[in-house]
Amino acid sequence: MTHDTQTAYAIAVGVADVRRDPDPTSEQVTQALLNMPATAERSEGEWTYVQLADYAGWVRNVHLAEPARKGFTKVGEGCATPLDLVAVVTVTRTPLYDAFEGDGQQGNAYLSTVLPLLDDTHATRVRVALPGESEAWLERKAVTIRRDAERYPRGTVQQVIDFAAQFSKVPYLWGGNSYEGIDCSGFVQLCYRMGGYDIPRDADQQHDALLQSVTREEICAGDLIFFGTKAITHVGMALGANEFIHAEGRQYNYVVVNSFDKRSPIFNERLNDIVWAIKRVIPDHA
Repeated sequence: MTHDTQTAYAIAVGVADVRRDPDPTSEQVTQALLNMPATAERSEGEWTYVQLADYAGWVRNVHLAEPARKGFTKVGEGCATPLDLVAVVTVTRTPLYDAFEGDGQQGNAYLSTVLPLLDDTHATRVRVALPGESEAWLERKAVTIRRDAERYPRGTVQQVIDFAAQFSKVPYLWGGNSYEGIDCSGFVQLCYRMGGYDIPRDADQQHDALLQSVTREEICAGDLIFFGTKAITHVGMALGANEFIHAEGRQYNYVVVNSFDKRSPIFNERLNDIVWAIKRVIPDHA
């Protein structure tokens, strides 16, 4: 597989590993979800170096394909009206079915995945376009149909927290971005994406991008808590004045709720002592 400079592709699997070097043992720097745009810059053997919306790294060639074609909404036999509609996955994980009925499937799609809508006329499933001129069916209850330009509408802090709660006990995975495994910054980025707020991928980038700082006394649900001693190394999301949820890879190795309250059975002394900063994603005036 060879690519010209700046060739446009899309991720062709439910979730693709993105490596620092073209080697399966190299550090996983992030993951990319199905149909995410990936600009190929150069290739080396079985790997291609791609630029994603918020990161760059090496992806296996077999995980890339031509972007999904523009969708349409079927309105009658032999008649279709072109519309800029997409199916946004709004559950943590859902099968990609082969047909509008039956159990045959071709993998999974994950929370926040966006796929062009092809057919919205069946009662229980919708047909979507996949990269590489392929198609699949998704459970209607697993997606929300939206205009492509409004794929992630602005929501409330409570909606963001509700998404976060669904990841309880999901395994910690360095560079992970999905329900199969997730890291601390990927976790808060994904939850806020579903709430309509675009924040950077890494914790230090998130800290620098968010402008409103708050004190411990001012902390509210949804605030991001950054931790570290000499540099920012971790981030969690406040659930209230004391409790916070985070993808923790040192002690628990899964998404867990901890507390700053020393009287609580879920008090985390180590993190309590290394709070670096607290930032508000949704400004007070929003």
